Amino acid sequence: MFELIKFTAENLGYFLWGFPLLVLLYNSFTIAGGNKIVTLERRWFGRQMPDGRTVALIHEVGVQARVLGPGFHFLLPFIYRTTKHHFLVIPSNQVGVVRAITGAPIPSGNYMAKSIDCDLFQDGEAFLRNGGEKGPQLAILPEGEYKINPALFEVTIVDAIMIDDNEVGYVEAIAGNAVTRPGGNFGSPVACDSFQDAQAFIDNGGQKGPQISFLTPGFYRINTILFHIEKRPITEIKGGQIGLVEATDGARIPEGRLLALKVHGHNSFYDGEAFIKSGGEKGRQLDVLMPGRYRINPALFKVISVVDWTNIEADQVGIVTILEGKPIVDSSKIAAEELPLGTHNNFQDPAAFLSAGGQKGLQIPVLRAGNYAINPWFASVEKAPMIRVDIGFCGVVTSYVGAEGADLTDEAVNAKIVANGYKGIWADPLQPGKHPVNTKILKVDIVPTTQILLNWADNRSSAHELDSNLKTITLRTADAFNVNMDVSVIIHIPMKNAPKVIANLGSVKNMISQVLEPAISSHFRNAAQYIKALDLYTERKQLQDKAKIHIDNVLRVHHIDSKDTLIADVVLPPELTKTVTDRQIAEQEKKTYATQKEAQDERRALENATAQAAMQPKVVESERNVEIQKNVAEGKVKEAEGSKAAAILQATGEAEAIKLRANAQAEATKVTAIAESEATSKIGNAEAEVILSKGKSTAEAYRLEVQAMGQDVFGQIRVVEKIATGTLKLIPDNLIIGGGGGGAGAGGDAGGLMNGFFGISLIEKLTGRSFTVKDVEKPAELSPVKKV
Repeated sequence: MFELIKFTAENLGYFLWGFPLLVLLYNSFTIAGGNKIVTLERRWFGRQMPDGRTVALIHEVGVQARVLGPGFHFLLPFIYRTTKHHFLVIPSNQVGVVRAITGAPIPSGNYMAKSIDCDLFQDGEAFLRNGGEKGPQLAILPEGEYKINPALFEVTIVDAIMIDDNEVGYVEAIAGNAVTRPGGNFGSPVACDSFQDAQAFIDNGGQKGPQISFLTPGFYRINTILFHIEKRPITEIKGGQIGLVEATDGARIPEGRLLALKVHGHNSFYDGEAFIKSGGEKGRQLDVLMPGRYRINPALFKVISVVDWTNIEADQVGIVTILEGKPIVDSSKIAAEELPLGTHNNFQDPAAFLSAGGQKGLQIPVLRAGNYAINPWFASVEKAPMIRVDIGFCGVVTSYVGAEGADLTDEAVNAKIVANGYKGIWADPLQPGKHPVNTKILKVDIVPTTQILLNWADNRSSAHELDSNLKTITLRTADAFNVNMDVSVIIHIPMKNAPKVIANLGSVKNMISQVLEPAISSHFRNAAQYIKALDLYTERKQLQDKAKIHIDNVLRVHHIDSKDTLIADVVLPPELTKTVTDRQIAEQEKKTYATQKEAQDERRALENATAQAAMQPKVVESERNVEIQKNVAEGKVKEAEGSKAAAILQATGEAEAIKLRANAQAEATKVTAIAESEATSKIGNAEAEVILSKGKSTAEAYRLEVQAMGQDVFGQIRVVEKIATGTLKLIPDNLIIGGGGGGAGAGGDAGGLMNGFFGISLIEKLTGRSFTVKDVEKPAELSPVKKV
């Protein structure tokens, strides 16, 4: 420590002299890095700066215009104060727009400072010495590194201008000369490398305001202080459309015209300069933009609207009215003079139309089916259907335009008939088909050439509806009755006479309402005054024939053929028809009653025949029954004879009884058969007589039976028969008969026994039951019974 103190004390003088020297040496130089600059401020010993300038030159006190680049720099000590800055770097695709902070003032009327050769603003001394002006500079800094004094220049880095393929750049200059062209709004083009050389723009007389020129796709380094750039999409017109263009600059359209005349050389408005130089006029243009993509100045040429092409369908025509051109001088004409469609390409070339002297107004030619690029500012197109003439009709044409033609008819008509193509009614009507007719200048009346049926009836109308207004005719007859009459008239208009009908009457409907309807109505009303109501039926044909002759005469004057006149229906008043109807009904009822009487007689005969036919099977059956009963009787006789023989062998009394019964029964059967046969034969006459005959026959049969058998025997047999057919149990299951003493001796007992056996046998025959005891092993004990 002592040594250090000793060394310091010994060298203190050197330190006192060396430190200031080191400080002086430090302030006498500066070092700038490789990407830096040094700005200087002179504080002492120099001239004063002129008034109005804030940056000093090399010998002036103040912030210096010059800068020191990278490296070692020696400076007078204590005179300058240094500040280090990085280089100014302009990136790729950008530019530096420069404003001078100080310098000479910009002259009045100028907006941009004049250009000075100063190594792109890196030599501030040269800028000031050469009269550089403060304010926005014309020159710009492209991409790169620059040693710019920030105290002298303010640099704004902006993007360079990039215009894409589907864009255009609209340019407006804020400095330059005034536009001196009469009526001009846009600056004329000058050589300035597409606005990248601002100094050339000024030097070559560039005009401020919107520019005629525009930027096409590309990359541009443009001073955005002097030029405002606006990107706009390119103009695109799609297929089937046109673009209507309005120019915002150019010569003034003379009075009397609505649209600007066409000029050549501007290539669909791409070259605005050629448009202006060729005398293009400001306003709506005749030319249109066809489908495609267009790079045009959108501020100079505005596409007001995009409209579809005019489309005319296959069954249509286009009626054209021109809005531009010469006026129609002749007041008697309703349409312009006709120009061939090929002259102006179907109104698609307005310039050719006007060059050929075309007149504005209604045009005579029509557009046929197709698509047309017609400027609607130049022409309006009205679509109308073609005139259709069906089979059985013709079209009579009346022309309102054309030259006056000679009258071709020798007969008295109300209008002149001329050859086709002239003004007036054409002699040759339109044939069936479709016709492209301009209905603004030609009137077509459709006339039927077939027979026309017209009905004067309240509730009937033909398909053509020409008689829709015709009503039933009301007549006043001689006996003061109101009678309604329906009339039908058949007429025919020959095709060759159709123009004459139109010339006389104007139309078929006029002919019906003004000629035919009054003629028909008045004729029948006049005729009815001399006819009674009921006579309209009997004199109908005469009235109809007279009407036909009258209508023939009336229509022949108007060149119409009358084919027939018919009375369709006559409706009498109800009070008149009621009496006639009642009388007719009474007569018809009388005939009806007579007919009904005849019918009843026939019905009665039919019913008798029917009854007889119905009874015939019964008659046949009765006859067959008689034969059957006869056979049965004969069989019973044989049976009775056999029984009689057997009974005789057993007992004579029993045989005699059987014989008497068999004979009686046979005789009764025969009588019954005869009675039934007689009764059956009388059935067909009447049911009452049949019943009566049956009753008589039955009584007669009973009488004969009684005579044959005796009253007692007959009564017994009938009782037995009734018992046999009845359901009462009158006979006991077991019958025991004993002898009794009431007989007359032995003979009486034997006779009673035989009568008992005969009775039992008869009961068994009648009832079919057995009353005898068979196979008895021992005789039954007889108990005493009372004799019956």
